[in-house]
Amino acid sequence: MFNDWLELLKKISKNNYLAENFICPECGQKSVKYVYVGDSTTHIGYLPIWCKNCNKGIQISRVEIPEGVSMIEFGDLKSIKKIIPNFRQIAPGDQL
Repeated sequence: MFNDWLELLKKISKNNYLAENFICPECGQKSVKYVYVGDSTTHIGYLPIWCKNCNKGIQISRVEIPEGVSMIEFGDLKSIKKIIPNFRQIAPGDQL
């Protein structure tokens, strides 16, 4: 399943970072969300991608944040807690 999430990430980037029409690889619903978290100066951070329906997803660490994409600053803990749910992270090797 982890590789399915990585494929979804590729599709999101090819779709100008719009994710509202992508299907969750876990539950099949169109409820995929993501947000970059990082440093606006270096444009380096991490990327959680999750499904609002089944509350599963992945987190990619040490990513380059594309110009013009909305992001949350590392220090904005209030926004991080408000926007990113405590989803179950799918790890490499997870099959179900």
